[in-house]
Amino acid sequence: MDPERGDGRIRAADGDRRLSAAAFDALPAQVAVVDSAGIIRTTNRAWRQFGTANDLDGEIDMIGENYLSVCDASDDETATEAAAGIRSVIDGDRSSFSLEYPCHSPEERRWFLMRAIGLPEYDEPHALVMHVDITDRKEAELRVEANNETLSTVASVLSHDLRNPLNVAMARAEHLAETPLDDEVALAEHMASIGDSLGRMADIIDDALVLARESESVDAEHVDLGSVAREAWAQVETGDAELAVLDDATLVADASLLSQLFENCFRNAVEHTDGARVSVGVTFDGFFVADDGPGVPPAARERVFEAGYSTNSTDGNTGIGLAIVEKIADAHDWSVRLTDARTPTDDASRGARFEFEAVELDR
Repeated sequence: MDPERGDGRIRAADGDRRLSAAAFDALPAQVAVVDSAGIIRTTNRAWRQFGTANDLDGEIDMIGENYLSVCDASDDETATEAAAGIRSVIDGDRSSFSLEYPCHSPEERRWFLMRAIGLPEYDEPHALVMHVDITDRKEAELRVEANNETLSTVASVLSHDLRNPLNVAMARAEHLAETPLDDEVALAEHMASIGDSLGRMADIIDDALVLARESESVDAEHVDLGSVAREAWAQVETGDAELAVLDDATLVADASLLSQLFENCFRNAVEHTDGARVSVGVTFDGFFVADDGPGVPPAARERVFEAGYSTNSTDGNTGIGLAIVEKIADAHDWSVRLTDARTPTDDASRGARFEFEAVELDR
């Protein structure tokens, strides 16, 4: 055996090990190697830097700690799922395991991808556990999701809320066709109503664009609660229903969007109750819209704001009206909750009461 050649092979092997160690440390992801028991045998520089940056208790490299035990001790379901996935790799049930999870700090939102890979190079089962920061991709996905939701809402506004003034205009046009030409008063009334409805349709289209641009585009001003409520009532086919404005108040809102909110609340009331009595009034930090209908059971109150949810879909209800109400409230930074209009009894319906809070009021 040539001693020099042997020394060369040793030097080459040492060089390879140093190169592998340098490459391991250079990886941008946080990487650890765990043995069959889940004990961390080595970690890379990114792992240690993450521990330092996040004030990790104990040794920042975590070498010697049982990674699986740390996951098992957590109340987070994601940690439990991660431990189960890593064990499946160590046990040879699968060659790899991946899991995306949030890891938000007080200063920023973050998401990571954990990937566990089996390491057959070891005599005993080992796994490489890698955590990759996917925040940029996740934020992009969330923006796309939010944009899609906004587009869906805008489409719903245009298809749903335009129906109210359109029906009014069509009904007036039918009456106009049957009105004698010499009845100037009736003709003028029908024409004025059609003009109002067409103007309302134009406003709704503008509102849809406002919602697409999110809340900073809301054109807030001081508006009279009762006036807006009454104008909105006139745009809805209410039949024998009655409106009662219980309080006079001025609030800061986009008048057109507020009218749209009222229209949807009113339409929801009259669709569920024949001859409903609908009331509008103020609370200590906002206003409410209530009716004397059957009300909504507590278990279903969150769902009524979901787009597409309806208990009256057989009559053509699209289930989008209250979703739009919540969207308009969000655009103003208000909160909305649904509760009983009155205390339920055996012989009376509970009614529905929509309360809008965090509203700027001038009484």
